[in-house]
Parts: sequence; C-alpha cells; structure tokens
Amino acid sequence: MFALQFDQLDRQAELRANPSELRALANQDNSFILPVYHQKLLTGDKGLLWLKWHELHSQVNEIHDKHLIYLGKVTIDASPHHFYSYRLAQPEQFIQQFPGTELRGLRDLFPILDETESYLANVAIGIEHWHNTHQYCGYCGHTTYSKLAGFVRQCSNPNCAKEHFPRTDAAVICAITFQDKILLGRQASWPENRYSVIAGFVEPGESLEQAVAREADEEVGLEVTNIQYFGSQPWPFPQSLMTGFTADATHSNIRLKDQELEHADWFSRQQLIDLIANDELILPYRYSISRALVENWRQQ
Repeated sequence: MFALQFDQLDRQAELRANPSELRALANQDNSFILPVYHQKLLTGDKGLLWLKWHELHSQVNEIHDKHLIYLGKVTIDASPHHFYSYRLAQPEQFIQQFPGTELRGLRDLFPILDETESYLANVAIGIEHWHNTHQYCGYCGHTTYSKLAGFVRQCSNPNCAKEHFPRTDAAVICAITFQDKILLGRQASWPENRYSVIAGFVEPGESLEQAVAREADEEVGLEVTNIQYFGSQPWPFPQSLMTGFTADATHSNIRLKDQELEHADWFSRQQLIDLIANDELILPYRYSISRALVENWRQQ
C-alpha cells in the first residue's frame, strides 16, 4: 500500500544484551553493515553501500560497540541475513576509499530501493538520529552511553543511571472529505504547488482521534465526525509514527486559524486530474501514507 510497511524483519531483541555474540554474528558472510552519518546513508552506484565486517574495519580501524546497531534478521531466498548499521564519526574516508560513494538522504533513495532496503534504512537513520540528539541525560545532565545494541542509552552518572529509550513522536494524518470532495492544504515552506492532507503531532493526554479533531479545528476550522483508522507508517524524518485516518467534515467553511497552512481548499476528483495534468498541483510522494490516503479516496 505504501512504503515502510515491511514486516519481515526479526529484530531479535534477545541478542541485544550480548555484544560479543553480535560482534561474532557481524563477522559472518551473511551479515551486512550500513554506514550512517547525520541521517544520511552511504551509497554507491548500485544503491546502499552495505559493507562486510572487514571492509568496515579497514576504514575505522576499531569498530566500537557504541556505534554498532543491530537492526535484525531478514530471511532472503530461505537464507538468514543479518543487518547492522554503524554510526560514522568521519564519513570522508569512506567517500575517498570507495569511488562513486556519496551521502544521500532516504527521501532521494526511495525510488531506487526495494522494500527490504527501504525499511532497513528507515530503522537505521531513525535510531542514528536518536543517538545524536540524546547524548546527555534529561534527568541530571550527565553524558549517556549506548547499550543493548544501540536500543538503550544509559546515564553515566552512577547516582542517576537512568535508562533512555528510542523516541518516536506520535502524529496523526487525516483525509477530510465533504460532499465528495477532499480537503488539501499546503505550507509556505513546501515546494511550489505541493498539497497534502492535514497532519499534526499528538499532544500529551490525547487519544489519536482527539488529535485528529483538534488538528482539523486548529488548521482549517473544521468540525469532523466519523473518524476512522486507515493505517500507520513509520516516518523517519526525523522520528515520527504517522497514524492515518479518514473523517467527514460537518461543514465546508475553511478558516486557517493557526496559520500553519498558507492555503487550503476542497477538490473534486476531476479537479485533481486536471490540476495534476497541468502541473498546477503536486500530490505527496507515492511512498507516503499521505499519498495513500488521497489515492484511497480517489479510487472510491
């Protein structure tokens, strides 16, 4: 239906407490390591640059457990494959060593990655961003360190020793319709003519449905009913879980109350066809849940 819905990854969380076993596993021929730097991935002329242990070791001299993330196991052609990511401190040496290598963001890579690689890259950059932004304890301010194969950071202060877990921000995204038209809006910072359905983060104490209703009111001044769950998508830009819904508006009077959107309007199916054909409207990326929500409505 849309990207990042891959469900064949066995994360094998039971192995995370044994770094020596994970290092030994990483040395096997069926194990591959993806270098990551500031939410960008090392790529070559054939896509992602998956390295063997010895190839990584030749570039970083010493492979540190604190930078090694175990993503999990995927069975491919009846054979288990083990995947890791490695948080780089200095990517320049890789770019120099491997001709044609460059750092690229996941948005740019979606068109050329298969389902498995897209999902693994999604996990890799999401966990890497969390490590980069949680170097210090939120309780006492001391530095934190990585443990459990990168899925926990613990405070280095023995009097605190709080454990911190990867952060995922809950967000809602909703296709609102009224009398066979769909609501689309755009932010001023988006590319010209880009439109999408409304979305926003869930606030403390809210249910997902309450967040949908609040965002509809705040962004476009609409009251909505018949809020129905559609699906979800991990969204590593940088660390969200997009939860999709559909809903019906009780009226069509749009008011941009919080000014988050610069424009919003109702569109019929034929209007979308005509505007898209004339390059006057651009829908969200095909791999996104926002596009899936629009296409789901168009096909009804």
